[in-house]
Amino acid sequence: MTMTANHVSEHATILGATHVLNGNRLVMRIAQRLGAVSLALVGVLVWLAPGAGWESEVMLFKLTASLISALLSVALWQYSLPPLPPMVEVDVAAAELRLIRDGAPAASRVLERCAFSDLHLVELAGRRITFWGQGNRLLAEVTLSNAAAHASLLGALRAAGKLA
Repeated sequence: MTMTANHVSEHATILGATHVLNGNRLVMRIAQRLGAVSLALVGVLVWLAPGAGWESEVMLFKLTASLISALLSVALWQYSLPPLPPMVEVDVAAAELRLIRDGAPAASRVLERCAFSDLHLVELAGRRITFWGQGNRLLAEVTLSNAAAHASLLGALRAAGKLA
């Protein structure tokens, strides 16, 4: 008798909060955008500085300062964009819910994996199903318009003991 390990379907999960309710991220994004606008203005206004001559050394300094401020401005503006929300995969056959970061490398693609039996709470309101993880942490809200998919998901959740 032999035993083999199947490492093809195993993924290392990275636990991450899908929603942050404090304002730290918002304040940081506003500061980054203000910094980006300020650096863009520096890049433009360095050419309008009064009293500066048109010698080659001064022109080279202005060009360098405006290019560096423009690149930093673009970088700060890109970092201030909100992160993309993770995609939700509901695997009825495997009876699990997966949060997946789209476009990430294969090793860090799966943010979180939770079996239906490990869910803390599942709320059903019409076609909307809300999944809550351990510690009353919101994992996902899913609205299904396909009746067959909705019925099979409800059947799997009832089999796991999460819906009455």
